[in-house]
Amino acid sequence: MSERMGIIDIGSNSIRLVIYKVLNMGAYRVLYEKKYAARLSQKVDTDGTISYESISSILPVLRSYQDICASYQVTHVRAAATAAIRNAQNSSDITKWIKEETGLEIQLISGEDEGRLGFLGVIESISLSDGFIIDIGGGSTEITLFLNGQYEESLSIPYGAVNAHARYGTSTHWSREMVDDFVSSIHTFLKEHDWTQQHPGLTLVGLGGTVRSLAKMVQKKQEYSLPVMHNYRMEPEDIRVFYNTLPYIPSDQRKKTPGLSKDRADLIIPGVILLQTIFDWLESTHYIVSGAGLRDGLFYELMQKDYPDYMNQEVLTKSIWNLLHFHSTAPAGHMNQVHSCMQQLYQVLEGEASVSDSRIMYASSMLYRIGEQIQHHKASQHSLYWIKNHGVWGLSHRETIITAIIADYHPKGRTPAEIDFHQDILYSEDYKRITRLGSLLKLASALYGNGGTAVESMTVDKKDDFLQLHLTCRRMPSMEQKEMEDIKKEVEKAWKIHLYWTTSISSKS
Repeated sequence: MSERMGIIDIGSNSIRLVIYKVLNMGAYRVLYEKKYAARLSQKVDTDGTISYESISSILPVLRSYQDICASYQVTHVRAAATAAIRNAQNSSDITKWIKEETGLEIQLISGEDEGRLGFLGVIESISLSDGFIIDIGGGSTEITLFLNGQYEESLSIPYGAVNAHARYGTSTHWSREMVDDFVSSIHTFLKEHDWTQQHPGLTLVGLGGTVRSLAKMVQKKQEYSLPVMHNYRMEPEDIRVFYNTLPYIPSDQRKKTPGLSKDRADLIIPGVILLQTIFDWLESTHYIVSGAGLRDGLFYELMQKDYPDYMNQEVLTKSIWNLLHFHSTAPAGHMNQVHSCMQQLYQVLEGEASVSDSRIMYASSMLYRIGEQIQHHKASQHSLYWIKNHGVWGLSHRETIITAIIADYHPKGRTPAEIDFHQDILYSEDYKRITRLGSLLKLASALYGNGGTAVESMTVDKKDDFLQLHLTCRRMPSMEQKEMEDIKKEVEKAWKIHLYWTTSISSKS
């Protein structure tokens, strides 16, 4: 059994639809996404209202989204509106008009709730316990503090990329005076909230189109080898160079900036001013880009109510189980056996695993066969591509690449080439790390990846440079031993050991 949920996010700059499929135990995935650039913030009249005629312009979009939801057999639609409609003097009239014309019940999200829902989107998709979140929308900017994985405070500044450009900017370029005036206005709002300067040294997680656009520009400039936005890290100087240059470049030249879409060429200026000014005010250390935000939070809030046990799991665990439930043909039980075996071997050879190595071993052992759904032939290459490009929430970009390479571990073939291709992200010591973990995954897969029925249990003993395995089996492990022989030299070379094993047939057999 499953259900389908639709989330409609009526923002100040764009209107988005996301449709999710949810299984009866809580696993979920996105089925469909759509975006329409409405720029509602530009439709606010001088008296602070939005006219019926302006709202009429978005009604066809909402009806289209309803038709799409119907075609996907969506059972529950949640529609919410943020700053542009929330702050309009006639917000109740607007929601009434939309209800009368489309039947949609529009939930007005307060500034504080917008920050809280953005936090929910982040905390369910990135493994980070402390930080600030900035969500730069079209008509407002939310700043949220979270500590120990818990929501703490949130504030909403009545400036977003659209309305700030209309108030402070021009269609061509900004002067230094315009920039200074805007920065001064931002400071005026921040000064009213002491907590924003009481937690220096935290990460600033960025949501919204401004942050994603800047991240694309940084990646283009760096020729970054993994063009994925979610969990992408940016350093202070990456943004400062755009803050110092973009406002003063004529519009026609700005549109030629690599990675910057033409429809964002005007909005990028107030966006980067907001981002840099708030980053400096908070005294943050670096940026993390989140691909999940408000609309994800709207969905997760429903999920936490309906599937609390599933949602209370750690980010990486949920991400992997979502992938396995929807995209894997391999039995999950066999993947768990491979993971347990990998952990057991690592413990004896190396000792207690670091948090990062633990995550990588878990992700690679559970996902190394995911490419089989695409094609059995060259399945591991498909697994590598899937892990890198689909993304595994809970892993950093570096951990993602290491996990993907381990899933397709071929030390004499593709592995060195992949490591070389991603040398801008990987560290020099990662080659050793990949060969060691890759060889362990191969060995664990040989033991348990063929159905896991032959080997009942395994004991591992290490003395000096000798690693001895004893396998208690339900039957003769002929196929398993053949694959172990194939990987033996790679394990020995990677770990600088001599590998031996003995077998016995279980008395239960």
